[in-house]
Amino acid sequence: MGLEDPRQGGDGAVLWPAAGTDVFDTGRLPLPAPLDEVAAYYWWVTWRRAERVPFRQQVLSHPVTHLTVEAAEGGVLHGLPVPAALVHGLVTRVFTVDLPVAGRVAGIAFHPGGLAALLGRGVGDLTDAVVPAGEVLGDVVGPLTRDVLGEDDDGARRDVVVGHLSGVLAPRLDAVRADEGYRTVREAVALMRHREHVTLAPVAAELHVSVRTLQRLFARYVGASPLWVLRRHRLQDAVAALDAGEGQDLAALAASLGFADHAHLTRAFTAVVGVPPSRYRSG
Repeated sequence: MGLEDPRQGGDGAVLWPAAGTDVFDTGRLPLPAPLDEVAAYYWWVTWRRAERVPFRQQVLSHPVTHLTVEAAEGGVLHGLPVPAALVHGLVTRVFTVDLPVAGRVAGIAFHPGGLAALLGRGVGDLTDAVVPAGEVLGDVVGPLTRDVLGEDDDGARRDVVVGHLSGVLAPRLDAVRADEGYRTVREAVALMRHREHVTLAPVAAELHVSVRTLQRLFARYVGASPLWVLRRHRLQDAVAALDAGEGQDLAALAASLGFADHAHLTRAFTAVVGVPPSRYRSG
């Protein structure tokens, strides 16, 4: 379901994180080689809320795809029947889910471009989509789903997913390692995470490629433009600052993140998050 751990903070900004403190149990585990060449980590989330209290989770997520195995009371998540394995593409706005009373998700977060490298094809068709994983990964999904659902411990669940995905990666491993486009995307996104990068030109220059080359590679490997990815990271920085009690001077925050002025930050923030930063800060 694309939820990130609000206590870890590494891959996406959970909006209004304090609201979920009593609802979620979450965490993550590392992945072994060679699967770590395409995937970043295994994560899990379980939840139970009071039956009469609706709960909406929102995440300003990173530009990555996820493979999940999900189960929930009521048998439906994201408009799809569960338990099931799903692939979540990049989410261009805020990832939002209205949670049923209880559920559990085991997930693999791919590196930016990692799923495209694994599949050997572009992933633009997955942007803003949640689809049955079998449509993307094929026959391995049935046994993977069955075996994950058969385990209660998340260490064991991680090992199950690693075993199945490693089988998918094995015939593609040499191609993934030789994939210069994938490597460039990974390096570009790593640079974009640094707060001082507010335009694309310095990123492209550091990688010795053109902005147009980045645009072409990001369309294939990420499913969004490099400028969108850069702006998403700066918006995540804004959310992190506001959550930390910073940002009392929104004009100074806007300038530090590369926005032209306070108004520009407010427009961009409101367009994605749904409320202006001043209201988010007080929420």
